[in-house]
Amino acid sequence: MLFRLFSLVLFLILAAVAASWLARQPGELRLEWLDWRVEIRTSLAVAILVTLAAFLVFADRLWRRLLSLPGWFGSSLRHRRDAAGHRALTLGLMAVSAGEPGEAKRQATRAQRLLKSAPQLTDLLSAQAAHLAGDKRAAGRYFRSLTSSDDTAFLGYIGLARLAHEDNRPDDALAAARQALDLKPKSALAAAQVLSLEAARGNWAAAAPALDVVIAARDPANSTDLARLQRQKTVIAYLQGKVIIEGDGGKASFGKADVKRALRQLETALAADPGFWPGVLLVAGYYRDAGNKRKAGKLLEAGFRAMPQTALADMMRDLWDVNDGAYVAKLMKLVSGMQGDTAGDAASIAAAAALAAGIDGEAKALLARIDDAEKDVTAWQLLARLAEMNEDAAGVAAALRSAGDAPRPRSWQCQSCHVMSNEWHSHCRNCDLFATLDWRRPEHVTPLAIEADVNRETGAGATPATTDATGN
Repeated sequence: MLFRLFSLVLFLILAAVAASWLARQPGELRLEWLDWRVEIRTSLAVAILVTLAAFLVFADRLWRRLLSLPGWFGSSLRHRRDAAGHRALTLGLMAVSAGEPGEAKRQATRAQRLLKSAPQLTDLLSAQAAHLAGDKRAAGRYFRSLTSSDDTAFLGYIGLARLAHEDNRPDDALAAARQALDLKPKSALAAAQVLSLEAARGNWAAAAPALDVVIAARDPANSTDLARLQRQKTVIAYLQGKVIIEGDGGKASFGKADVKRALRQLETALAADPGFWPGVLLVAGYYRDAGNKRKAGKLLEAGFRAMPQTALADMMRDLWDVNDGAYVAKLMKLVSGMQGDTAGDAASIAAAAALAAGIDGEAKALLARIDDAEKDVTAWQLLARLAEMNEDAAGVAAALRSAGDAPRPRSWQCQSCHVMSNEWHSHCRNCDLFATLDWRRPEHVTPLAIEADVNRETGAGATPATTDATGN
């Protein structure tokens, strides 16, 4: 504003100086036309010409403005409609986020009516509002309309895949998710849908590339998410390897190259996730049967250090092929170098082996390594057996009382719904999520819940769960 005022003052000063200079100049202008003759001073003639030119410019500007007035009114109206449409679009998206289907649908209808310049955005809002309101037919129609545009086709297919999954149409859901992934091969959202659907079908070869896309797009700072994805990678490698190594009932034939590739993939996955002991048993069992007991033993020892488990100890005993005393000694040597929250489990397994071999002193020494606060039910039960063997009734009672308050022994528990399972499955039998069973101490469950889960697993008082496509 100050700059404009300064420019105006400067212009007036320059105009006054020019007018003063022109008025002092001598000369006159004579104009003759027919019988008319006009004589005026030159300075006046210049002033008249300048004034006339200024008038013509003003008249031209005024005429142009009058001609553009209808367009200006129309543009102003369109601007107001677009602003109102964008406001309705924003309010509609906010209503979807807040879970208000009625308000979302109302704003979507208003946005469709006002915002003609962005049909993809209004269709997306209408699809979300219809889906939120439970109108899946309308939602499907809007999502399909989004697939006709290159800019919104990805979102359209993602929405169609979600609708098909909710309607229990896995084939349609997988087809839509595949189309979305083809449009954006690096999309973690589309890849996660493909992974879930292919895993539900037991198509591990197709699920593995989708998982690689999800892993590549992960947040490196999220260690929990990384552990979950690594477990999924290990599970897929395990299930693929199980079919190739153990056979699939003659449905397909596999050569030595297939077996080597499956072993390499599973060993690579176990190197990053050594606690998945079913995979350790599979690989170690293959090398044992192939005569490579040394490699099988190394795999079992590494797996036992990562996650002590009785099945691993039993296979190590078969490989070592020694008497009971030597087996206990080798197991104690393996346990002696272990630390962390799994050291107590390893000591309990070794103590149980010592008790079975009649080496009571070693069993007692192994159990003494475990702090009382870290002893689980198994450790206290072993102490009760030791006390019973020594005819120590008070010691038996004290150990059993402590066992009642001690942590439960490790078992398979779903990381999502926390339901317990006696056996490992590729999908949780309760929430049907993939690769969520983890060998851990029970969390967020009561003894009654554990007992109910045991009854469900054994078929008592519950309908057996449906197995997945692989039977795992």
